[in-house]
Amino acid sequence: MRTLLMVALLFPALAWAGATDELLSRLQKLQSLKGDFEQTVLDKGGTHMQQAEGRFQVARGNQFYWSTTSPFSQLAVSDGKTVWVYDEDLEQVVVRPLSQDLGQTPALLFGGQPSQVAEAFSISERDRNGAQVTYRLTPKGDDPLFDQLDVTFRGEQPMSMRLQDALGQQTVIDFRDLKVNSGIDASLFHFTPPEGTDVIQQQ
Repeated sequence: MRTLLMVALLFPALAWAGATDELLSRLQKLQSLKGDFEQTVLDKGGTHMQQAEGRFQVARGNQFYWSTTSPFSQLAVSDGKTVWVYDEDLEQVVVRPLSQDLGQTPALLFGGQPSQVAEAFSISERDRNGAQVTYRLTPKGDDPLFDQLDVTFRGEQPMSMRLQDALGQQTVIDFRDLKVNSGIDASLFHFTPPEGTDVIQQQ
């Protein structure tokens, strides 16, 4: 009986360690990633509240280029230190330092250091179906942007992310036409505001 109890106590810890190592191994292989995305926001009851689509590129070093093209045009760019959020319709760009807190910046999951992912989240396996596996990441830090993040891989390629906040609202991001480690022009991660744009500096 005592042996069975020890096995029962140890099994969740072993499963957690396996999921963490497996996810970090997949992330370690991603030096860059680019493709299209479709983003859907659902309320607690699952009703569609908002939908958007666009293109993205991320690279190691916390660099990302996230361009929403529909239903409005908005661009978020980071060189690893600074973030520019440009709203074309408002002719306005907000400039702020990049938060290194992965709980505040989920885009860093693919562009940051995998070791930081293990430090920032508790990781478990949520679902597995053949070559497709979903990991659940729960932020360890205080006041995170979301309560949990599910990321799904098919083989070595990420397929989707699902974020849920404290109110039960979910943001689902599905990736399409992905290219992994295909090389990205580093100049893409630097943004120069167009002439006449209002620049708002945040600290």
